[in-house]
Amino acid sequence: MLALLFSTMLCGPIPGPMGKGPERTWLNSVLEPTTKAKAVYYRIPTGRQGDAYLGKILTLDDVLKAEGQYADPALTIPHGHFVFYYGDGGKESEGDYAMGNKTGVWQRFDKWGTALAEKVYDLKVLEDLVYTTAPTMPQYPGGEHAMITYLKDKAGRVSGATASFVVEKDGELSDIKVLGASQDVADQVADALKQAPRFTAGEKDGLPVRVQMRVPLK
Repeated sequence: MLALLFSTMLCGPIPGPMGKGPERTWLNSVLEPTTKAKAVYYRIPTGRQGDAYLGKILTLDDVLKAEGQYADPALTIPHGHFVFYYGDGGKESEGDYAMGNKTGVWQRFDKWGTALAEKVYDLKVLEDLVYTTAPTMPQYPGGEHAMITYLKDKAGRVSGATASFVVEKDGELSDIKVLGASQDVADQVADALKQAPRFTAGEKDGLPVRVQMRVPLK
């Protein structure tokens, strides 16, 4: 009996299975996804608050860098209240995001906790912004080749011309210009584009955006 007790004391309690922590997303110095080898920070989910997904960003030494709300479970689109911190835990800045963009008034502080000048973010500027490239580019039904075929059917000889236009958030076209063609051909191409089937709008962070396109009509 004593031998059994002594053996148990030496071995100690048998540990149960280790719990798996929340999945980490590795981030670089500007908080963009990267590989673990290049990471400066990592992000983890911390739960839900109503419709919002909560997450924290920490240094590789597990020091809190930021915490806030996201629109998606993968924590890729900041949406809601956020707080950023200095390395000693002091508050660096605080404010709100709207679908990945800072909005409204952000409070800022120096490393001693003294309030700095507020910074105001105007989403109206972003709403009207025209991108030349977007993560998801606009798409004509059937693709670019189908669009060129459509224009040739409507306007005849268009080879050598270049169509420039803005695809709006609803897929309609605006600011239509035709370069490298006679006035008659340019007018015909512009009229054909105005009557063309609606595009699928470009997207950034899951939201439709305005995108300018230049399409050589070969």
